[in-house]
Amino acid sequence: MRLTEEKVKEWLRDNRFPVPEGSSAANSSEASAIAEQLGGVAVKAIVPTGRRGKAGAVHLVETPEKAAEVANALIGQEINGYPVKEVYVEAKFPIQSEYYLSFAFGPRAPKLVVSRHGGVEIEQTFERDPDSVVTEDIDPLTDLKPWDAVSLWERAGVEGPVLARLGQLTSRLYSAFRNADAIMIECNPIAVDADGYLSLVGAMMEIDDNAMFRHRDWSSGGYSFGAEGRILNEREIAVMHANETLPGGALRYTELDGNIGILMGGGGASLLQHDMIIDFGGKLANHTDFSPAPSIEKPLAVLNAILENPNTRGLLLSFNYLQLLPCNILVGALCEALRQHGVDATSFPVVVRVFGPGEDEARSMVEEFPGVRYMPPKASLDEAVKLIVDLTNEAVAGGSKS
Repeated sequence: MRLTEEKVKEWLRDNRFPVPEGSSAANSSEASAIAEQLGGVAVKAIVPTGRRGKAGAVHLVETPEKAAEVANALIGQEINGYPVKEVYVEAKFPIQSEYYLSFAFGPRAPKLVVSRHGGVEIEQTFERDPDSVVTEDIDPLTDLKPWDAVSLWERAGVEGPVLARLGQLTSRLYSAFRNADAIMIECNPIAVDADGYLSLVGAMMEIDDNAMFRHRDWSSGGYSFGAEGRILNEREIAVMHANETLPGGALRYTELDGNIGILMGGGGASLLQHDMIIDFGGKLANHTDFSPAPSIEKPLAVLNAILENPNTRGLLLSFNYLQLLPCNILVGALCEALRQHGVDATSFPVVVRVFGPGEDEARSMVEEFPGVRYMPPKASLDEAVKLIVDLTNEAVAGGSKS
């Protein structure tokens, strides 16, 4: 999950790092009120991306009226592909010099990058002045000591009294980075005023999604990303929250650009059927990873997401021999989802391949929904996959979705 600036600044402030005073505003009136308290301010679009300055999403203003004008112009825009719903209004810091600092997890160890040039993209800095950028792997079993951090800043060409302050800040920030389960934090720029005081003027941060259960206060303050770096939609987020809060096995749901919805069990079997659907000429509306447990809540959550996806035109529920979850509970979740969404299975294909304890009751349950195809005992994966592909293609050609 990538946190937006107001959440990162709040976290930095709570951990006693120097940041300018500021607050988020949802409209021009709120922006004006904040600027009235702070004086000259920076007004920034709150979006989960860098390079906002280049995109015209950061403005320095002197008056509350100008802050309101900028906020009004930014809110509702799209910056680097992300809609602007709020702006962050913070006090201007009297910048004398700027530095760059980031931590990120690499394939082997956390990686630290520092530069004596901040306020611009680090890639541009490296192209222009490669000696000013220092990259170092950090031993994951130890802390980053202030004197080691000072040495790195010296290698980047930093001199004078600011070295000690940068070393202390870097060491403390690395400890906070680890404690927050972060996978990336970038401070650009670290600003220094004429008296040598530091301020983290620009900051971005990303948290490991698998650690969000330890940081529930952040779950509504950032953006989670799915395939190809896109923001998760409301259905994917709903399933993610269900996975975190409901009892039972692990559950994941990722939307794709096809029209066949799937809920499958077994990592290898689900990937195999995924590929088989493509081979038979189908296109998947989603992929799932589900570890069954004796509860209806989690399968119902993902089935609701599948049926709420406007692109879904057919559904395959396919598991090998069930042991941890009786068939009647899993199929009961399917029936409840079909009932809630008013699905007409005579025009919206539903294929079920679920065998094991409770199977007889499960087969009886689907009789409530004419058109549901419950595969016969010992039916192969190929048969179930080919059937849902053929039926969905027929439904699409017929132009109906019920």
